[in-house]
Amino acid sequence: MPQEAPSNQADHADGAGHNDSFARAFFADAMLGRLARWLRMLGYDTAYEKFIADDELAARVLAEDRWLLTRDRYLVRRRVLRGRHTLIADDHVQDQLRQLRRELHLRLSVGDQTAHRCADCNTALIPMSAAEAAPLIPPVVASQYPTFMCCPTCRRLFWPGTQWTSFLDRLARIRDGAARP
Repeated sequence: MPQEAPSNQADHADGAGHNDSFARAFFADAMLGRLARWLRMLGYDTAYEKFIADDELAARVLAEDRWLLTRDRYLVRRRVLRGRHTLIADDHVQDQLRQLRRELHLRLSVGDQTAHRCADCNTALIPMSAAEAAPLIPPVVASQYPTFMCCPTCRRLFWPGTQWTSFLDRLARIRDGAARP
């Protein structure tokens, strides 16, 4: 669970100066749905609700021990979050991820040890063999990949197809600082 930022850094409105000493459990506000999906695909526990009142959002961030990612300057000015936030500066998800890497030292990579999460509902994915997935997917897909990932909540299946390859390519460009396409 996330820990409070050190007291000398908790007053930074932009969340700058925080390090990777606390585990990441985020809450992305209503303006950051795409960022929430990206963070989930990177394995970060990221809550997101499109329709939630500011008071309820702040209460959940504190009750669930999460770090708020927000574009809402008004919410930040209210100081109800006790410094547990990062004010996201840009509209583009690539630049948002760069900001999080810079300010929170966020890892922008995936590997075999990454705890994958469902991009839709944020549940941790579980491995599934091709034999288990076969009744749920087209035969050509089952024959191309040995393992799949399944969301036990929404039952969505994931595999390393072209969308995953595209995600990894975009992620590499973000890490390398390449301009947006």
